[in-house]
Amino acid sequence: MKGIRMKSFPMQVLGLVLVSLLLPTTLAMAADATFRYYFDTAPTTLKDLDTLLSDLASDSERKVPDTPLVVMLHGDHANVFVRENYAANRKRVDQAALLDAYGIIDVKMCATWMRLNDIQASDIPPFIDTVPFGPGEVDRLRKNGYLETTRVKL
Repeated sequence: MKGIRMKSFPMQVLGLVLVSLLLPTTLAMAADATFRYYFDTAPTTLKDLDTLLSDLASDSERKVPDTPLVVMLHGDHANVFVRENYAANRKRVDQAALLDAYGIIDVKMCATWMRLNDIQASDIPPFIDTVPFGPGEVDRLRKNGYLETTRVKL
C-alpha cells in the first residue's frame, strides 16, 4: 500500500511490551500526584467560606493534606478577619486559625485591600500572611499548578 507503512510483527510486539512495562509506572505516578488547591474568596459568599471551613474541619479528622489549601482573602470578605470584627465572626476566625495551625489551610490576605481600607498588619490575626496583591497571588497560584476549588470534597 502506497503511503502506509506496515510495522513488522516483531516491532508491534516490542511496542506492546514497552507500553505494558511503562503503563503501570505512569498510572502509579498519576495516582501519587499531589494536587494543590486554592479558594478565592472574592467571587464567593461567606456561606461558601463557612462551608469550606466546616468541611475541612470534619475532613481533617481523617487526613491532613500534603499541601495546605490556600485561602485567598481579598475584597469585602477580608473584612471578616479584621480584629474589630472578631466578636461577630469568632467561630469563622477561630476555625480558620485552627485549620491554619494544623497545616490544612494557609490563609493569605491582600495587602492592597488592607492599605485601601486603612487596615494595619496589627489589625489582623497573626496566622494570616499578607501578599502584595490578591488577584496577582491567585494568578501566581494558577501558574504554579494550583487548581481553584469552592468545595472540599476534592
